[in-house]
Amino acid sequence: MSSAMIVMRRELRSYFASPIAYVFGALFLVVQLWLAVTTTLKHGGQAGMQVFFTLLVPTFMVFVPALTMRLWAEERKLGTLELLMTFPVRVRELIAGKFLSVLVYLGVVLALTLALPATLSVYSNLDWGPVLCAYAASLLLAGAFASVGMFFSSITRDQIIALLLTLVSLLLLVVLGVPQVTEFLAALLPRGLVEALAAVSPTPYFGSIARGVVDTGDLVYYVCFTGFFLYLNGLVLQGRRLRG
Repeated sequence: MSSAMIVMRRELRSYFASPIAYVFGALFLVVQLWLAVTTTLKHGGQAGMQVFFTLLVPTFMVFVPALTMRLWAEERKLGTLELLMTFPVRVRELIAGKFLSVLVYLGVVLALTLALPATLSVYSNLDWGPVLCAYAASLLLAGAFASVGMFFSSITRDQIIALLLTLVSLLLLVVLGVPQVTEFLAALLPRGLVEALAAVSPTPYFGSIARGVVDTGDLVYYVCFTGFFLYLNGLVLQGRRLRG
């Protein structure tokens, strides 16, 4: 078994060995399904699922930072990060293990929401193709958000600071992709700069895949975005290893 898989299993055990994972998962499901019941079911069918996945973006903005804030900050606070740095394990394997643990956990939680489209399909003609694309887009979005959270968790030993930094950063990134905000900024800033800022936001790419339109550019964006922040995470940890 590779070192990354060992780290992933260690993290998953730490999640499920405490009530935090269950409380977190229950809260996520309650919030998302409550939003679904109050808004999604009014639309029904395909339109209802589009609303469901649109509402997933702000839900992830809150829950993913809460999940990632401890990944490195807690290790630093407890002094176990220094111990990890002495092990014959590559930094990228440590990062990959922790990153995969977040994706697996969120994948399990997302899978539990499949009850919603299953219910809608009983009462309406639901096309499962776009729905499954939207679930894949949700995992890509979760990975992108998690990479940002892991980076900020690596630069501080305070979990609350890591949470706030991630939350503010994700809020800015998401807002930059809102058309109304883009139009407002276009009246104040050069059009090219506004378009560049909007291109950084994950929101349009998520919306495209969630509608069932899988474009290579959208996939490349998520790979580059997630890889960039994981790379920054690696630079921080490698610097700590070199400093001893």
